[in-house]
Amino acid sequence: MRILLLTLIPGLLVGLGVPAHAKDAPLKPGKVHALKTKTHDRAWSLFVPSKYSKKSSWPLVISSHGRGGSGKGEMGAWQGLANKHGFIVACPDMVTATHNRPKKSNLPASEEDDQVLLEIIDTVSRSFRVNRRAVMVTGFSGGGNPSYHSGLRHPDIFTHICTRGGNWAPQHMPSDEKLQEAGRKLLQIYVFWGERDHVLIIGEPHGTGQAYQALEALKKARYENIRQQEVPAMGHKSRPDLAATWFGDFVTKNKKVFKAGDQVDALLAKAREAQARDKHKDAVKFALKDREAETKHGLRSASKKLIEALDAIGSARLEEAAGLQQAGDLKGALKVAAATKRDFKGLPAGSAAGTLEQLLKALAK
Repeated sequence: MRILLLTLIPGLLVGLGVPAHAKDAPLKPGKVHALKTKTHDRAWSLFVPSKYSKKSSWPLVISSHGRGGSGKGEMGAWQGLANKHGFIVACPDMVTATHNRPKKSNLPASEEDDQVLLEIIDTVSRSFRVNRRAVMVTGFSGGGNPSYHSGLRHPDIFTHICTRGGNWAPQHMPSDEKLQEAGRKLLQIYVFWGERDHVLIIGEPHGTGQAYQALEALKKARYENIRQQEVPAMGHKSRPDLAATWFGDFVTKNKKVFKAGDQVDALLAKAREAQARDKHKDAVKFALKDREAETKHGLRSASKKLIEALDAIGSARLEEAAGLQQAGDLKGALKVAAATKRDFKGLPAGSAAGTLEQLLKALAK
C-alpha cells in the first residue's frame, strides 16, 4: 500500500474508496471489497454473496476485463450473477488484457498476471471456503489472454476456462507436455464469440480470427472438453451471463460430488494439521483415507502431493537408519526403521522400512 498518513486508519481508507490489502480488514460477505495484492500492488475487487455459509465450500470465478477496462468495472457485471448462481467472484486489473496500464515489474506481463491470479486465489481461500473443484477463470476480449495463459498452466487449480470474444496468442499454450497432459481431461473449456464480433476475433475472411486459432490450437493439443459457440447476430460483447450459466449448470449438476468433496477436504485438513505437528502416523492415516475417498467418488486428487511429501520424510528416515547401520549402531538403526515402518505404514517408505527392519534383526542376531 502507498505510504500515506491515512494508512494509520484502515476504516477511513475504505470509506474514502482507497483500496486496502486483504489483511487490513476482515473480508465480509454481502459487499464489494476494493483490494490490492502484495504481488505487484495490483487492484482487484471481491464479492461474496450475503447468503455465503462456511458450512459448505463455494465455487470461485475470476473474471478479467478487456482493453481499457478494470477489475472494478468488471465486477459491476458479475455481482448480480454471483448472487443468482451462488459463487464467489474476484475481478483483478490485468496487464495482458489492456495496454494503457504501466507494468509494476520487469517480468513478462503474462507472468506478472499469473502471479497476481494465484495470490488472489490464496487470499480468497484463506478467508472463505472455496470449492477447489469448481474454479473458473474467464475473460472478455483482451481478458482472454490471462484466462488462457494461467488457466492452461494451472489445471490443478482451475477447473474451467471461458473466453468471451477473447484474444489468443500461440504462447498461451504451455510448451510443457506434462502440463498439457494434465489439462486434457481435467479442464472444461468454453469459447464463444459473436457472429459480428471484432475482426481480430472472427477474422477476415470469417473463421480465421483468434477465436478460431485458439480452438485449433486446443484441439491440436488434444484437450477433450471443449465447447464452442458463435452467438448469432452478436457483436463484440462481454456476455458474462453465458459464462455464468455454463459454470452454474456444472455446479448444479455436481452438488452431490461437491458434498463428498467437502468431506474429503476435511480429511485432508486433518492430514495437513497432523503433518504440521510432526504427527506423521496420523498424517499418513488421514492422507490415505483421503486418497481412498477421492478414488471412490472420482474426485481430482489433492492428496497426491501431501502423500509424496510424507513419503519423502519417510525416505529420509530410512537414510538415517542406513547411516546408523553403516556407523555400526545396529540398535539405533533398528529403532529408526521400526518407527518408520509404524509411522509410514501404507507408503513405499513404510514398506521399505519393514524390509530394512527384517535385515537389521537378522544382522543383530
